[in-house]
Amino acid sequence: MGLDEVLGIWARGSGPLYDQLALAIQRRIESGELPIGTRLPSERALAKSLSVSRTTVINAYARLDDLGWLERRQGAGTWVARRVASPPGPADQAGEEARSYAVLRVLRAALEPVPGVIDLATAAFKDAEGIVDALATTSPGDIAANSELGGYLPLGFPVLRDAVAAHLSELGIATLPNQVVITTGVQQSAALLFSALARERNLVAMESLTWNGTLDLLRHLGLAALPLPPACGDDFVERAARLARTRQPGLIWLTSGFHNPTGLRFTSAHARATAELAAQTDVPIVENATLLEYRLGALPGHAVAQYAPDGPIITVGSLSKTLSPTLRLGWIRAPRHIVTRIARLKSLSDSGASLLPQIVGARLLSRSQELVGRRRQRLQANCDLLDSGLSSAIPEWTWRRPEGGLALWAELPRGTGLHFAHVAARYGVEVVPGSVFDLAEQPSATIRISLARSAGETVEAVGRLAEAWKNYRP
Repeated sequence: MGLDEVLGIWARGSGPLYDQLALAIQRRIESGELPIGTRLPSERALAKSLSVSRTTVINAYARLDDLGWLERRQGAGTWVARRVASPPGPADQAGEEARSYAVLRVLRAALEPVPGVIDLATAAFKDAEGIVDALATTSPGDIAANSELGGYLPLGFPVLRDAVAAHLSELGIATLPNQVVITTGVQQSAALLFSALARERNLVAMESLTWNGTLDLLRHLGLAALPLPPACGDDFVERAARLARTRQPGLIWLTSGFHNPTGLRFTSAHARATAELAAQTDVPIVENATLLEYRLGALPGHAVAQYAPDGPIITVGSLSKTLSPTLRLGWIRAPRHIVTRIARLKSLSDSGASLLPQIVGARLLSRSQELVGRRRQRLQANCDLLDSGLSSAIPEWTWRRPEGGLALWAELPRGTGLHFAHVAARYGVEVVPGSVFDLAEQPSATIRISLARSAGETVEAVGRLAEAWKNYRP
């Protein structure tokens, strides 16, 4: 990772910029993210990557040198000093493995909150709509009846497994409760499936633009990845079939419904072709169908399992994304023999998610059509606001109106998304650079912008993005 990625959002919006930069670097040294002996970029290189003046970097480095955090030698470079005032403790292996832009952004949002910043980076709802009503209608008898089953249910409580099976069946994916495993979200679902199916071959095939949490997990587990084009494209099946024959990955991971981050639609033709691929190959196909219900136009997205309900297809989803982030629940729908393997693995890490959220999740699923319908209307309204606002304020950007999902994918005419994200943060708005969704982590001129904030925040954010773009000097 470059220093710009390690720093994340560092500008606090008050005080000299060089002081804010110096403090950010000092904090990364204290946390161990910049270990003793790390060589830092030259003033010119860092200034360019952060879109600040060289004078800002010179003054920041000088301040850290005076305080003993850095060592500098004329013509030789700048290092994290071996005489730091508060040297970090032993390296944390998990911390070393979770050094991606996305992971560090989530951690710092909790540890170093930035007041006044509009979060257009998180493509998820932050409200608790429906939760209060669900809790109010949950009786002591409901809890007591399920408590009698005991807490050691790694597959999940029957009340929620039944509800997920019924909900998927309503969406056209015929499902029995014994095909369902309840997880803490797509991240745990992916961890279980990677461990169960991909460890032996140490190889996963997946879309080269995909949800960054999956990429972080791959790196953490030490799995190699084979890049594929998005499954919503016409050449996906041919490429996937070739990889299945020649490289035999442990699994093929794709996004159905609507693609994250691009918002493109996974059509019935894509789903049928992928279902045929599953029948022709021994490689398990896993689809992330989290955004299946969030269409932003008249045409729905599709899931592979809709066309092969009894086939070798594994489907994962998230109640946290679709219903409420407070639940922290997800699910896996899989053939029975896969469910058995997942149950064994899951019992090693936990004995099952907490009962009360699962009861609430089951109640919310019974109102899913109503809740998702309201949220979809909100997303469409915000998409209109963002579309018209960007067209007026930043007409040189290009984007395609998303067909579904929770975000808009935009391309900048110059610079990179990562560099612009740093500048945007200084103007009080956070976006995600497109490079974090790329398997190869190649520099990209793209950014992802969340549609899940309020209308007022969306309008204000467009103004801040426009101001940041006006002052962006790649």
